[in-house]
Amino acid sequence: MLAALPLLAAAACSETGGENTNRVNEINRDRFVSGDGSNYRWEDPGERFDAPRLTGTAVDGTTEVDTDDWAGAVLVVNFWGSWCPPCVAEAPFLAEAAAYFAEQGQGRSEGRDVRFLGVNIRDTDDAALAYERRYGIEYPSISDPAGRVADRFVDYGLSPTDIPATIVIDAEHRVFSIWRSDFKDAETIIADVEQALET
Repeated sequence: MLAALPLLAAAACSETGGENTNRVNEINRDRFVSGDGSNYRWEDPGERFDAPRLTGTAVDGTTEVDTDDWAGAVLVVNFWGSWCPPCVAEAPFLAEAAAYFAEQGQGRSEGRDVRFLGVNIRDTDDAALAYERRYGIEYPSISDPAGRVADRFVDYGLSPTDIPATIVIDAEHRVFSIWRSDFKDAETIIADVEQALET
């Protein structure tokens, strides 16, 4: 199933924190380590596999999310934790990319609908909300403290222990790319989404 073009690899949550990192964050880092950091893209739409339907309650505790409600949209699903340094490092780039598509008016125009969705792993909702406020995350994030949403992608080479991870899902809700590393800029995210929009 992973017969895709490998993309650039980078480090993920196996990195260690600084002197001021508290014990809980150190424990979480020991539990959550990246796989091999490989990233994959399925250029040929015929080789893509159906993405699982994702549902859940957002970290605000009230908003219900169901990706079936976004039929026809390209989805950018990012798995993150507020305690994960690479997740923190890439957060501004995800916020910038989401804002880019909203500002371009592409968020709702036919054939150009792009939706961002976060999946928060092993955080309290309060910690997740503080993270979203700090980094200007405007899109919803499903609260997934047990990693059950992430488990939906285990058969495709992604596990709840591989964060940060981002999955770009095409308009027919098939997996276009899997990024098992943190983004270093918004341009990479934007370019990948633009390519998904074109195929």
